[in-house]
Amino acid sequence: MNTDKQIALVTGANRGLGLEISRQLANLGMRVWLGARDAAAGQQAQAQLRAEGLDVAFLSLDITDPSAVAAAAATVQAHNQRLDVLINNAAMQEMQQSQLPSDIAPELLRRFMETNFEAHVAVTQALLPLLRRSPAGRIVNMSTLIGSVTIMSEPGHVNARRTLLGYGAAKTALNMFTVLLAKELKDTPIKVNSADPGWTRTGLGGPDAPNAPEDSASVAVWLATLDAQGPTGGFFGDKLVNPW
Repeated sequence: MNTDKQIALVTGANRGLGLEISRQLANLGMRVWLGARDAAAGQQAQAQLRAEGLDVAFLSLDITDPSAVAAAAATVQAHNQRLDVLINNAAMQEMQQSQLPSDIAPELLRRFMETNFEAHVAVTQALLPLLRRSPAGRIVNMSTLIGSVTIMSEPGHVNARRTLLGYGAAKTALNMFTVLLAKELKDTPIKVNSADPGWTRTGLGGPDAPNAPEDSASVAVWLATLDAQGPTGGFFGDKLVNPW
């Protein structure tokens, strides 16, 4: 493995937005670890991107399994000794069950928090020692305007029509993680930001979403490649500051 290249890890990289972010980072010359829970899907993504001439490798990673997270971190360390970019992209969405505040099932709320918030904290903690070895580490947490308390408080905003307590609360918590981790790391070269890709045509966003994955991936790629003067501790969509 070429250690002269920047090393990136994208979770949930086997499809949709994660796959496209991985493609764009690899096209910039990075070596990209494709984190995926499903081995067959991860290997298929690896084959697809390698067929495009890109330097990628499947990495078995179930972000909700502490042993899998530890094993993934050990693999990156063994091969690269450092990590330059971490994209926390993997997420769950459940459209069949109610997420109304009055009747969301406790187990569903727990799964949202565990998968879309707590697991990203755990992955970041496991990989932070490797990011500290990078001359310019970048952490990008994939968020959404549904996690913005300001936006969800505005009756006229399209996202405010969605009553998704589990999904929204987990993303709000992820945004808080971004702010506090950036503050903790302010005296290091590491930058931490939240990215809002917008409503995207993926398995999660559905076929009616207005944004193509290749366009939605651009904000994450921009944050992953910030120079030393770039922002940290922010929430961005299309390179514009989003309200918290």
